[in-house]
Amino acid sequence: MVHLNQVGAVRVDTGPQKNSSASKKTLRCCYRDFLYTPRHAELLHLRRKESIQLSARFAALFVLLLMCAVPFWDGAFSSEMVSSQTFVLRLLVAGVALAVITNRAVSARWRRRFPYLPMLMLIVAASLLCVFAGNDPLATDYMHSSHSFLLIGLVMMIAIMPVTLLEAGLLSMPFIVLLAIAAQSGLETGFVPFEMLLAFLLPLALCSALVQLYRTITAAHEIAIDPLTNCYTRAFGMEMIRVSFDGALRKNVPYTVAFIDLDDFKQINDRYGHDYGDRILGEVGNNLIHRFRRSDLVVRWGGEEFLVLLPELGRARAAEVLERVMAPGLAKLENGQVQKASVGLSERIEDAIALPQNLIELADQRMYDAKKRRDRDDLVAHGYSGRRNTVSTLASPSPSTTNAPSVDQSIN
Repeated sequence: MVHLNQVGAVRVDTGPQKNSSASKKTLRCCYRDFLYTPRHAELLHLRRKESIQLSARFAALFVLLLMCAVPFWDGAFSSEMVSSQTFVLRLLVAGVALAVITNRAVSARWRRRFPYLPMLMLIVAASLLCVFAGNDPLATDYMHSSHSFLLIGLVMMIAIMPVTLLEAGLLSMPFIVLLAIAAQSGLETGFVPFEMLLAFLLPLALCSALVQLYRTITAAHEIAIDPLTNCYTRAFGMEMIRVSFDGALRKNVPYTVAFIDLDDFKQINDRYGHDYGDRILGEVGNNLIHRFRRSDLVVRWGGEEFLVLLPELGRARAAEVLERVMAPGLAKLENGQVQKASVGLSERIEDAIALPQNLIELADQRMYDAKKRRDRDDLVAHGYSGRRNTVSTLASPSPSTTNAPSVDQSIN
């Protein structure tokens, strides 16, 4: 049964659930995770993006230092080389490396969607340098050797990136094209036979990159997933709240938070034992994960408290979703009894919230307001068999609530 008050507080009686074992599995590694990115959870995407972009910046630093140091070894600073295509292409490569280091090579939007693009730009620039320098009559064997070392270094940097097989194939394409050109035209490589080295090192680098991806998936799962409930942990939940709340601000769309607290859970632990209480928590967590959308995040906030992030949902719509989610019940207690819960809702636009922490605090306060009432008779009288229009009530707060000071009053 669900009853929502006029400021978004909800009291829920969760009934029995027959199929609680059919819960969603999050961040479980399978073969599809090695092929492409759309299946990856948001956590994995964040961790991969951070690691790939950091590796690309280290690779760019290596390229920039190499481009600055090798002219002292191969004589590229000589007067006749200044106007050569080799010198011009080296300046281009150094410029691309500097742009990657300063995060100016690709816009922030494209970096979020395709974090490997800065590294791809470095590889393409280095490959063009090798092609043009290989056909430059002024280039020496020392210069060709420097360029070969540059390519080998970039291949080794790919080995530490947690990229998928598709992304690894895109990063490898410039090398494969370069090997084909070298095989057809006999490209100058200096003292280092980079064709043989690349043909040997590139497959090893790709395998190593996939191993790094697997390690990223398993590490993210261990850090982010609560082993008892399969929900996200509080630490990861806070990180995701910041990311998704900022996304809602950029898109100017609603963003709702639901704070759920199981009633009388301490008495359940005291009466039936902690093992029984853990089973109830696991069943509740799995059912919450299974019934919400894939874009919604269910967080175990602490003990018997859960936080549900509902992006792009207004408070009235979120109330409807919550009723539908709770209708089948989340857990069944002994002797046919049902677990009760208190829920508070808050939404960033309707409640004029400017910070995610204040959104959580408001939902938490509304949850405690619902818990204090403990109006069991009203819950039965206005249950699903004859409930009031909770959605319209939720969408139109009472005058007393409207005149109440805002939770985030200090920031407005």
